[in-house]
Amino acid sequence: MQRLRAWFYLKNNKKRAAILVVSFGLFFTLLYVVQFFLYPTYYMAEVVFIKGAEKMQVAYINSFGALGYVDLSLWEKDSRATEEELIAEINRGSAQLVQELRKDSAADYVFVCNSYNIRLNAFSGDIIYFAPMLTKDEMDIMTEYLELELAEGAFPQNPGELLMDVKMARNMGISVGDTVYDSRTKLTGIVKYDTYFAAGIDYADTVYPDRYLYFLDNGTIPDLKEFFARQGIEAGEDSFSVIQIISDRTNMTKEAREYKDSIAIPLRVMSYSIAAVLGITLFFVYRLHVQDRYAEWCLYRSLGYSEKEVYLLAFREYGICLGMGVLAAALLTVLLCGTGSVLMSARGMFYECWLPEAFMQILGIGTLLTGVMQIPVVYAMQKVKTIDAMEEE
Repeated sequence: MQRLRAWFYLKNNKKRAAILVVSFGLFFTLLYVVQFFLYPTYYMAEVVFIKGAEKMQVAYINSFGALGYVDLSLWEKDSRATEEELIAEINRGSAQLVQELRKDSAADYVFVCNSYNIRLNAFSGDIIYFAPMLTKDEMDIMTEYLELELAEGAFPQNPGELLMDVKMARNMGISVGDTVYDSRTKLTGIVKYDTYFAAGIDYADTVYPDRYLYFLDNGTIPDLKEFFARQGIEAGEDSFSVIQIISDRTNMTKEAREYKDSIAIPLRVMSYSIAAVLGITLFFVYRLHVQDRYAEWCLYRSLGYSEKEVYLLAFREYGICLGMGVLAAALLTVLLCGTGSVLMSARGMFYECWLPEAFMQILGIGTLLTGVMQIPVVYAMQKVKTIDAMEEE
């Protein structure tokens, strides 16, 4: 007896087959593309936390009292010290701390300064970049040490002037000569750099005490926590530490991973919600397809084909539609991700087109979907009978 051919039915019912193929294609495309557009938040954080720390590491001084570099009597209740005097004392103490840190041979350059917080935007969420606000001499040292090459404009010369890399400027949608957030800060130069970067010259009338520590080195300080421990100073990633590590070579890998885990939960919720809604819709589309096959399958059973052969026919039809849907999804995904890549590059985002985790998730969902789709087929097999059996009833 001739084998039942799945392709014969699909070729003669192109419209119905096309509905299944398009449904499968859209299902898998949306699962991947949604994650493609949401994951740049993590990749941008990875650049800021990990890659940025390869040449410049950042810490924040939470407590000067525990360091012993300030006169704590100025903060006593009976002290008549003004706010300006307190800030001056903190700046003096921080300068003294830096002098001690510079004695360590591992530290190429250490600066204590204020920070200009820049918000980098992704399609979902944002990342804070801590840009050092230095003196003119310190700015010259940093630009020379990092071998920054101007793409346009000029290096900062005056208070409030800011330097920024190409991607960051694109992300913020600003050009040389534009103000940044407010009229006090102006972008004077854009540089070529392989990660995000920004730095400026501190305002002449700043009232904030210098509390950020910036380390420039080429790997001589592998771990800031150990570096501070050599100085007898407690340092950690939490805000309760005397010195809080914002980004360094060792601990920021963990920080980036934790950040990824934090966005992974809403990502999974969104992905699985989309999968559930589309999966239910796809299930009913396929169920209607199966119901329309009852009469044909009864005919095959009457011609002597076994229930197993009819079932394998249905499974081969499903496999062909699924395979064509996956192929269509791959082509559509490449098109959408390619378009998205151009859009993200124009907006100064870091991204990855190949997402192994998303692919494995889709593979698992596809396997589950295949199992669920057999339910209406198995149910149909119980109702499919030969014509003789139908006449006897």
